[in-house]
Amino acid sequence: MRAREEANVLRGKRLILRAIERGDIGRLHELDQAVDLVLAGDGHWRPTPLAARERRFDQRLDDPDKSWFVIEADGKVIGDIELHSRDRRSGVAALGVAIYDREYLGRGYGREAIGLLLDWAFRMQNFRRVWLKTSSANQRALRCYRALGFVEEGRMREQLFFDGRYIDSIYMGLLRREWQAVREEPV
Repeated sequence: MRAREEANVLRGKRLILRAIERGDIGRLHELDQAVDLVLAGDGHWRPTPLAARERRFDQRLDDPDKSWFVIEADGKVIGDIELHSRDRRSGVAALGVAIYDREYLGRGYGREAIGLLLDWAFRMQNFRRVWLKTSSANQRALRCYRALGFVEEGRMREQLFFDGRYIDSIYMGLLRREWQAVREEPV
């Protein structure tokens, strides 16, 4: 998969990643109400007013350490994806992704979105390493990350409280050379 960059858009086969706009905040706020999905992702959810999300959007506009995109499929926003905690000197960034539109879960949209972002991060932005954090309860995401070449680098045991029990927080990473090796494997 190779991202085609066209005027602030990374285009895949079934979706696009584009710069987030103020008008997208309402849709992202709506998607974030899928409490079960949000909790399975990182173990954290709290009711957040739309105005607070809009304020955070304004604060993030000038943050050089973030690259924030919406994930759009079939003409609608289904989630968002970002690189944050970027360290240009070391060539490292953290990945965050969320698809909370149930119609698009388990159908490869997350994998395609992450693939586009990784292509952009490694090939166009010259990052050397991308890492992420997720919960051990998020098995769908763990399968996706592993399929893309991410490897588990660390585990914080019983770090998160989820569904009445304590679960692990998992750290995963992917080096550019590992990403390239996965891309070159025959499908």
